[in-house]
Amino acid sequence: MIRLQLDRIAPGAEVGPHRHGVETIVYVAAGEVVFEHGEDLARRVVVGARDVLYEAPAELHLVRNEGAVDALALLAAVDVDPRRTGEMLRRWDSDDEPVARRTDGRIAEHGLVRLSQIVAPGDFGSATFSVGEVEIEPGGATDWHRHPIAEHAIVVFEGRGVITVDGSTETLEPLTGIRIDAGLAHHVENTGRGRLRYYVCASPGADPLVDREPAEPPARHLDA
Repeated sequence: MIRLQLDRIAPGAEVGPHRHGVETIVYVAAGEVVFEHGEDLARRVVVGARDVLYEAPAELHLVRNEGAVDALALLAAVDVDPRRTGEMLRRWDSDDEPVARRTDGRIAEHGLVRLSQIVAPGDFGSATFSVGEVEIEPGGATDWHRHPIAEHAIVVFEGRGVITVDGSTETLEPLTGIRIDAGLAHHVENTGRGRLRYYVCASPGADPLVDREPAEPPARHLDA
């Protein structure tokens, strides 16, 4: 199950140094943070708004806000698969930094719906997560669909709308979070006056355009 945690990091504040012991993916929803990592914390990278950071389970690291405004960091993690306990010892040994930039992501558009895939399956050498953003213009909606192999967690950061999952409808507004089990039919609609934008994380990591199949809306029950 995907577990989410939203941290507000004030200017000048830092979190760590520490290790998580599980793979963690961090979406910077606002502001920017500095990520220092490695056993001597000698590696440093700046992670901007709407970029994604990967924290390996055994990697010593800290996060610092060197900016002038609060930073919002949304962390996602899942429990360790008992068949992959060796992953708990993984550190980041690549020369590249563990950051996926939103501006480098793949974009797919369908009508008034735009998907930006920031983290694709296998990025960071991990099959645990994929991460993207969905933007829906006023009056737009996703088609009814399901993801057969991966659960999804979404968090709204802009706008308002509704989501229906297997016949149950919930209101979407900023900082609303919804979890969707694999295989459940769902549909998101922008009912507001401005753009609806939400983060979506899938686990195990799956391409949202491949792990996707059309679904019929649930039947409506009429009162006698």
